[in-house]
Amino acid sequence: MKAAKLAAHFASGSRAGDSRGDAYFDDAGQDLLAGFFLAAALENRTITQASTWTTTPGDDEPVRILRRHGYDQMADAVSGQVNGESRRRDSVYRTAVQMASCLKVRAIAEWVTPHGGAQDPRPQFDPHAFVRSTDTLYSFSKEGRATAGPLVTALTAAAVEAAEEYATTQPGGRLQTPLLGVLDEAANVCRWHDLPDLYSHYGSRGIVLMTILQSWSQGVQVWGRDGMRKMWSASNVAVYGGGVKEPEFLGELSQMIGDYDRRTTSTSVGRGSRSTSHGTQRERTLDVADLGALPRGRAVVFASAHRPPLSKRCRG
Repeated sequence: MKAAKLAAHFASGSRAGDSRGDAYFDDAGQDLLAGFFLAAALENRTITQASTWTTTPGDDEPVRILRRHGYDQMADAVSGQVNGESRRRDSVYRTAVQMASCLKVRAIAEWVTPHGGAQDPRPQFDPHAFVRSTDTLYSFSKEGRATAGPLVTALTAAAVEAAEEYATTQPGGRLQTPLLGVLDEAANVCRWHDLPDLYSHYGSRGIVLMTILQSWSQGVQVWGRDGMRKMWSASNVAVYGGGVKEPEFLGELSQMIGDYDRRTTSTSVGRGSRSTSHGTQRERTLDVADLGALPRGRAVVFASAHRPPLSKRCRG
C-alpha cells in the first residue's frame, strides 16, 4: 500500500496541470512504478534504483525480487509489463520514466539517497518522531521541470500519515495537540491526489490541513471539478482573498454570500402635504464585479454554520 501511495504521489506530481494523458498508460505506468518501489524497498536499495529500472525495459530483476519475498500477485502484474508486447511495454515504461524523472537530478536524489549506507552521518528525518515533537517542518520546491514536487508531496503525506497513526493511540482517536499542515502553492508543488477524500477524515483526527491555491481553476486542473467541490465542501473554513478573474466561480461565491435587505425611504410632496414611507429592498451583497475587484487586504470568510463576513486581513 505504501508503494502504491508513493507511486501515486510521483504520478500526480509529475503531470502537467493541463495534461490529458492516456488513462491506460498512466495507470499502467503508475502500477509499474509501484512495483519497482516495492522491489527496491524489499532489497533495502535506494529509491533511485526504481528510477533505474524504468530505463531498462525487459529487465526482470524486480519480478524476481518480488517473487522471492512472496509478493506473487505484484510480481505477476510487473511481469505482465516487463515481458509484454514491445510497443505497449515501451509506452508504459516511458510513462513511468516521466513519473520518476525528478530522481535523475543528482541534487534532488542526494536528499533521499543514503551516503555510505547505514553510516550516513547526516541527520535523518523520522516522521513518527516528528509528530510527537513540537518541531516545524518546512518543505520547499518549485514548479516546472526538475521539480522536487513528487518528493515534497511524499514527504508531506508521510508526516500526515504518521500523525494519523499517532492519533489512533490518543483518547478519542484525536491528536491532543493538533497538527497544522499549511499546503501553500499546493497545485504546483504538493499535488496530493487523495487530498479531497482525506480532508474531512483528517479533521476528525485533529489534523488541520490548509490548502492555498491561486485560483479555483488551478485546483480543478489537479483534482478535477468533483475533487475541488468535495474539498471545498469538506473545509470548515474557506477564505477568498480576491484577485480571481473567473466569473463562474465568483458567481457561485456571490450566491453563497447571498442578499441583504436594504432599507429604503421615499418622500412624496403634493397638494400641500408631505408623506414619507419606509421599506426594504433585497439586493445582492457582493456581485461578481465586487468580488473580482475586492480591495487588497480584504477577504471573504466562509465558516461552517455562519454567514460569510467581509474581513480585513492582518498584516504581519
